[in-house]
Amino acid sequence: MQAIVTLFLMLSLALSFVSAAPTPGQNATDISARAEGAVQMFKRYSDARMTYFADGLGACGITNTADQYVGAFLLRQYGTGGYCLDMITISYGGKTAQAQIVDRCPGCPEYGLDLSEGLFEYFAPITTGVIYGDWSFN
Repeated sequence: MQAIVTLFLMLSLALSFVSAAPTPGQNATDISARAEGAVQMFKRYSDARMTYFADGLGACGITNTADQYVGAFLLRQYGTGGYCLDMITISYGGKTAQAQIVDRCPGCPEYGLDLSEGLFEYFAPITTGVIYGDWSFN
């Protein structure tokens, strides 16, 4: 009986490899290849550390003012600027706002954000200094 079960498991495993194989004329690279920009991030980041920054010229080449709802990413997330001008939604303390990514933040923790002073003040007094909220890409 044990030999039959073992044989069945081995056949099941072998069939799973065959079904995942590329079709004739197609290779694994063709299957995994995606068009540039075909993958977007939609994950929601919870309990993200958020601070504020002074307005001015950002890494995306746009000069912003303190009253604009803009933000900055951690340098590693910012990368080469692929998310420049993308919109995100931020929530904290029962409030929600939309913001545009205009800069990079070398001092931010992973998935943390730097917010314009006006956006930070929408959520909490500037003297609070740091808040922890949620955000996601639109």
